[in-house]
Amino acid sequence: MSKDKRWILGLVILVLAIGALSYFGFKKSDSKKETSAPQVSGESTSEPYFDENATTMYFYSDYCSWCIKEKEVLAKLAPEGYRVKSMNVGKDQSLWETYSIKGTPTFVAKNGDRLEGFNAEDKLKPWLDQHK
Repeated sequence: MSKDKRWILGLVILVLAIGALSYFGFKKSDSKKETSAPQVSGESTSEPYFDENATTMYFYSDYCSWCIKEKEVLAKLAPEGYRVKSMNVGKDQSLWETYSIKGTPTFVAKNGDRLEGFNAEDKLKPWLDQHK
């Protein structure tokens, strides 16, 4: 076998090996995701501000930077008894259309009133008080 053919064969084997390692590495990372319990809209979590029976729904995604900041505000309000119903649009895509959600974070009260976008404690707390 000529030197050029050996070089090409070696390159093909290297590309196949990299492809196989990438494929199996990807499959392994997917299996880790499947083993964690999925969050379903309305499902109670360990967050102190989530309550299945709350009258206000909180629509969010785990990957939304504003939602992460909003959760910090909710965590500050939780010791005072403020609770919202968990509605994770990142895990349940049907919530977008079902509740006409345009963006996250969004709060929806049982009477249909909405508070959209990030809200600091000084705006969120009175709104939640108004919609108990």
